Amino acid sequence: MDIAINLIPILLTLLVFSRVLGDTPAFRLVQYLFVGVALGYAFVVIYHQVLRPAVIDVLAAGDQPVLLTLRLTPFFLAALLLTRISGQQTSSWLANLPLALVFGVGAALVVGGAVVGTILPQVLDATRSDLSSPVAILGSIVLLIGSIATLLSFSLTRSSNPNRQRWIDLVASVGRWILLLAFGFFLAGSIVSYLAALNERLLFIIDWIRAIAGM
Repeated sequence: MDIAINLIPILLTLLVFSRVLGDTPAFRLVQYLFVGVALGYAFVVIYHQVLRPAVIDVLAAGDQPVLLTLRLTPFFLAALLLTRISGQQTSSWLANLPLALVFGVGAALVVGGAVVGTILPQVLDATRSDLSSPVAILGSIVLLIGSIATLLSFSLTRSSNPNRQRWIDLVASVGRWILLLAFGFFLAGSIVSYLAALNERLLFIIDWIRAIAGM
């Protein structure tokens, strides 16, 4: 029974590997199946963790007008999104109100997360001096110089002094090389993760074949 059940992921994995031959119908079948299952799973999760608790909260706040108004506001904004279905300009513009709220809050969260989670730690690490060992001192100097060179690579203005501009261009070129190295490391990390997933799938197929051969 276990071998028969494992046959389904084996077949799906082989159908995915058919992408090597091109955009085959087998690959499209797996692609549509994956998207459909993912959407179905997302709908179930949203229903049980978002919609159902929200409706229960609305029913529980029936005798409290202020709390009921606050809990009905998300449903009202969601109803405004449905005006886009009509396709008529006289009513579809109402969907811009919740969309503007979503994009505004999302942009604020992204900017806040970038400042607190990336920019601020980078500035603190660049200004923190570690004098515990010569290697640590060298690392701090390289980090500070690399940060300055990378920031100068995004310079959009030019100095009126030719000598100063020549030094800025030189440092900016070093910063661009640092960016290329960073992107190279990110790409290498992505490829390693993809190869790890491929290795896991291949080992799964090999173990299944060994299980059949050992029967």
